[in-house]
Amino acid sequence: MSGVAASFDQATGILKLLCETKWTKAEMQRRFFARWGLLRDIAVALDDPQLSEEQVRAMHPLFYKKKTAKTFSDLLADCRQSRVNPHFNEENFPLEPVAPDEADWEVYEHHFEETVTGEEAFRRLEEMGYRLCGPRRAMEFIAAHPDLQLDRSVIVTARWLDSDGGWCAPIFYRHDGRRGLNLDCLGDDDFGSGCGWLVLHKRAA
Repeated sequence: MSGVAASFDQATGILKLLCETKWTKAEMQRRFFARWGLLRDIAVALDDPQLSEEQVRAMHPLFYKKKTAKTFSDLLADCRQSRVNPHFNEENFPLEPVAPDEADWEVYEHHFEETVTGEEAFRRLEEMGYRLCGPRRAMEFIAAHPDLQLDRSVIVTARWLDSDGGWCAPIFYRHDGRRGLNLDCLGDDDFGSGCGWLVLHKRAA
């Protein structure tokens, strides 16, 4: 089959799929032709070898809601960590439910200009109007940005009270050139300006 014939068959197949949607002419214009640029961008993103289809879908919460919710183990596996603190589990860090206004809040990495303690960081972040970022959205973010922690440590603003009565938070970090996930004590450790804190930031209107 020639290239022209193959292209024609592919175009015919696309038209057939569009016909199966049973959209009206107005819906066809609004959903497909008016958004051709966006559809093309999605196609380009899917062709990027560094992005999986799951990561592309995770960029928009509507896609995530249409699928069966991932388990804690699924999300952690998507993060591809070479080592994980055994206390980072669903019992200690239960997945947060999907909030009614979740689409209005995006994961954001905040940096302090000075060194702070963990407890001070949590207090100041909430005073700034951020929402704390739960383990579900944090792991989705790390999976979509796999090289982020190779540049700097990234702290999740979710807390767990250990057996000694100290509050700990998950931290994605670099270990021997590989990715690792540990728990840091918020009361004892200081965190420099190079650390990133994952919070939820209100999207611009």
